[in-house]
Amino acid sequence: MSALLITSLIEAQSAGITFKFGMGEQKADAIIFKKDKQKINGIVNFPGFTDKKVKIKVGEENEKYASSDIDSIQIFDADKKLSYTFLWTKTKVYKKKGTEFKIIDEKWICKIITGKASLFLGGEEYGIKEVKVEDEKTKEKVKVAKMQVVSKEVNHYLKRSNEDYPILVSLSSNAFSAGYNAFFKEYAVYYFNDNPEIAKKIEEKEYKYDDIEKVVSLYNFKKEKKAEPKVEPKAEPKAVKAKAAPKTAPKSTKKK
Repeated sequence: MSALLITSLIEAQSAGITFKFGMGEQKADAIIFKKDKQKINGIVNFPGFTDKKVKIKVGEENEKYASSDIDSIQIFDADKKLSYTFLWTKTKVYKKKGTEFKIIDEKWICKIITGKASLFLGGEEYGIKEVKVEDEKTKEKVKVAKMQVVSKEVNHYLKRSNEDYPILVSLSSNAFSAGYNAFFKEYAVYYFNDNPEIAKKIEEKEYKYDDIEKVVSLYNFKKEKKAEPKVEPKAEPKAVKAKAAPKTAPKSTKKK
C-alpha cells in the first residue's frame, strides 16, 4: 500500500468530530427523527448513499438504527450556524424527456436548498468541506464550509411540494466531468420549463450543470411587486341646487 493511500485513510479526531484528509468533516452533532416520533440526539456518522443503518454516539454509547426506521436526520455544522437534512427516500430518473420516470429504491440524500424547488445532493460519501464561493455583494471568492459529496460521482435532485419523490436533473463528478452538461441541458430545461427565462439560458448553455445551486436560487426567488401609488379618490362635485324662481303676485281680475 502506498504512503499516499495510507495517509488518505488516516483520521484525525477533534472534539468528537472526525475528519478524513481531503474529505472534510465526517461526523457531527445531529438529531435522528424516527418514524415512531422518537428523537435521538448525539454525534452521527454521515450516512452513505446506500447505508442500511445509521451510527450515532449517544453519550458514551454507540448505537445503530435501521435507515428504514428513520424519517430524517438533522445535522449541524461545527459552528451550529447551518443545518442539513438527510432523507432516506426513493428518487426518480427520467426515462423519456418529461413523460416517464423510473423509480429508484431508497437512498440517503441531503437537502441543501429549501424552497419552491428544493435541491438535494446524492453520492457515496458526504463531508462538510471548505469551498470557494462568490460573495454576492463584493463578487470576490470567499471560503465557506458546506455539505458536499466527497466521493467521485455527484447527483443533484429537485423536488417541488407537489412531487412525490426528488427527481435527478444533474450529474457531475469530482474527477473528470466532461459530457455531464448534456444530461443537465436535456432534463433541467424540461424541469424548469415553467420559467422560460431560466429554461432558455440552460438551453443556450449560459447556465451549466455546475450552476445548479445558482439556478435553483433564481428559480425560488420571489420578485416583490412594486407598490402602486395610492390614487386619492376625486371628490364628488357638490350638487348645485337650482334657485327657485321669484314668486310673482297673481294679476288682479277686478274691473275698475
